Amino acid sequence: NLDDIIGCLVKPLEPSLGLAHPPNWPSKAKSAHPFHGGETTGHDRIRYLITSSHMSTYKDTRNGMLGLDFSTKLSAWLALGCITARQIHEYLLNFEDAKTTLGKGVGGYGKGENKGTAAVRFELLWRDYMRLCTRKFGPQLFRVEGFRNDTSYPWKYPQKDNETQQKVARFLEGTTGTGLIDASMRELFLTGYTSNRARQNVASFLAKHLGIDWRIGAEWYESLLCDYDLSSNWGNWQYTAGVGNDPRGEARVFNPVKQAFDYDPQGEYVKNWVEELRPLDDPQVIFQAWKIPDEKKKEVGLEGVEWVENPLKKIEFH
Repeated sequence: NLDDIIGCLVKPLEPSLGLAHPPNWPSKAKSAHPFHGGETTGHDRIRYLITSSHMSTYKDTRNGMLGLDFSTKLSAWLALGCITARQIHEYLLNFEDAKTTLGKGVGGYGKGENKGTAAVRFELLWRDYMRLCTRKFGPQLFRVEGFRNDTSYPWKYPQKDNETQQKVARFLEGTTGTGLIDASMRELFLTGYTSNRARQNVASFLAKHLGIDWRIGAEWYESLLCDYDLSSNWGNWQYTAGVGNDPRGEARVFNPVKQAFDYDPQGEYVKNWVEELRPLDDPQVIFQAWKIPDEKKKEVGLEGVEWVENPLKKIEFH
């Protein structure tokens, strides 16, 4: 009844969020998003990004995973209404056209739009585009068939299949056995943040590699992200799952092992959040723990560990 529904909605969440084995904070791990909210801190962040050149270098650094400044990290302030996209645009214009002294002496000051500031604008426009999609498609934002109304894909649902239910539990706990995915899911649970590059790989892994209802991932992100934004979250999950407005649809599949080699070549990000893998040096086995030689498993205490021995998906990449 209605009272029961309201009771469930207002009941405080358990710290584990229902996970049987929630991730623990790894020793010496540092969040890539240790920021505080508020309008003042939001504007301070924009000014810092301009005066430190990070706006101008954004295009080259945006796919990073560790550290504070590889991306703007403005999304949480935007999502909470502390700052607006128009304000960011105004700051960029003033820098590009030298209308104020902010950023004077920084490369690109007064020289018009550069590839970094253009890339920041593109992301702000993409954010607005997702709002347009929500206005156009309405409730289809939350339907498994998505904006494309694609009913052909044989999605797996945990409520109908015990094996799928177990896979979902391991996915949420960050014990899939695929290094990049596990690191991102643990980071998300512990900090409320994970990078855009990691988010795309996580969404592709759940939807394309496991074939599981993509909305489970979108709802989990909604529960945890400090920068949760309805249109951006659900629209981008649709996009990566192949049921949204991506013209490539099902053809867009991220290989999380290749992506790890491309964007975390030494495995530093993965080892930051998956502490069990820190004794390892070879990225090949950091990203695919099932490839660890038997003797090495014994040596580092990973022999018999379920996610090491039996990953949810063995994704070959050499």
